[in-house]
Amino acid sequence: MDLALVVARFLHFAATMALFGASLFAAALAPASLAPDLNPLLRRLVPALAWLALASALAWLSFVARDMAGGHLDLDTFGAALNDTSFGRVWQGRLALLALLAITAVRPDKRRRAPAAVGALCVASLGLVGHAAMQDGGLGVAHRLNHALHLLAASAWLGGLAPFLLCLNRFLRAPERRDALAAMMRYSRAGHFAVVAVFVSGALDVAMTTQALPWPPVTPYRLCLAAKIGVYFAMVALALVNRYALAPRISRQPAAARALAAGALAEIALALTAIALVSAFGTFNPR
Repeated sequence: MDLALVVARFLHFAATMALFGASLFAAALAPASLAPDLNPLLRRLVPALAWLALASALAWLSFVARDMAGGHLDLDTFGAALNDTSFGRVWQGRLALLALLAITAVRPDKRRRAPAAVGALCVASLGLVGHAAMQDGGLGVAHRLNHALHLLAASAWLGGLAPFLLCLNRFLRAPERRDALAAMMRYSRAGHFAVVAVFVSGALDVAMTTQALPWPPVTPYRLCLAAKIGVYFAMVALALVNRYALAPRISRQPAAARALAAGALAEIALALTAIALVSAFGTFNPR
């Protein structure tokens, strides 16, 4: 396993998905009157994630070029990887999108609509590389589209957790709680659809990649995939506890609110674990 490539993939997936999810929360789920509370966080977070996404994309391309050249990297091998491979041609478009994302991230935009729109394209375009790009014809198109949907749904769920925590803090501390509660409830309702979409698209993704049941987990790919599935179900269980056991009690019991915040932080940790596993098994032979 190429650890440097795995780290670059992890940083890119995490930064791009978190940016899109957080921007989507501000653009589509939070009431406009809540923007002043979210904006201080997003004004720092979104540009930092945009630049990290761009830098990690360049690192990812560099490691691919190095591997193509047998461990040697110079401008010629970098240019060959960028111009003479299908991965490189996709990456040219993605680098342009990421540069645009970095520009929109630093522009004044309280609702973060532009970063949300460009971030969605950056996330979806990841469906054009990896195992989904190994197939041709109609199956290849379907696989790429399904993988893009999987990444978008996962990003909306995972990237919204940080703004959710900010809304929870405002709900507990601010005299006016209505806007924060509305944002959290909208995120919760949207999260139900996102969780189902992640499961269905993930199952289809595995089926189209392996075209067989990936069991028992006796290969590196299957082992990481099984671990990712376990992390997903742990996240779902935690989300259900947060939504149905803790959230209804936060206005009456401070301990429930603290437990809900801890649960959201645990979801973030599990999400990063899932992204790390994806970053690893995406480099393995899917068998």
